[in-house]
Amino acid sequence: MKIQLRDLINIADEKVYPVDIQRYAVADNVFLRRLENVKGDIVFYYDASDELRINYHLEGTMICPCAISLEDVSVPFDLSEDEKVVHKENEDGFYFYEDKSLEDMVLYIVLPEVPIKVVKNEKIEYSRGDGWAFVSEKDFESSRKDEIDPRLQKLKDYKFEEDE
Repeated sequence: MKIQLRDLINIADEKVYPVDIQRYAVADNVFLRRLENVKGDIVFYYDASDELRINYHLEGTMICPCAISLEDVSVPFDLSEDEKVVHKENEDGFYFYEDKSLEDMVLYIVLPEVPIKVVKNEKIEYSRGDGWAFVSEKDFESSRKDEIDPRLQKLKDYKFEEDE
């Protein structure tokens, strides 16, 4: 489905676009792989001062890569907003500048909400190699707990002289 600007110019009451997207793959984005089970609606209408406005309510799931293992992590979202529609990039409001497909419009709405870093909740299996290994920060700190700072190593051998 295509959302066209010319269809929005002369709407009498409101124009409702129902959203029901099962799966939408996202290309060229390192923080978001795809959207799944997105439901809701996008409504365009004119307010009392004859300004075009957008009202949307969308809920679904973002599939993002885990920051450590790069495995898929499901991140639920629920977005609602009511904004003025603007056609210039430097104005305040929802920037709508050309005809868009419904999926692209949903992606445009969801992209600002995509988290930059996601880590899966399950136990992470860190990579290992010949003489090296990735470890969690907690494991690294606990392994260094009994280590003496090399700058202070000489103090360990220091013997106190007793005053006579």
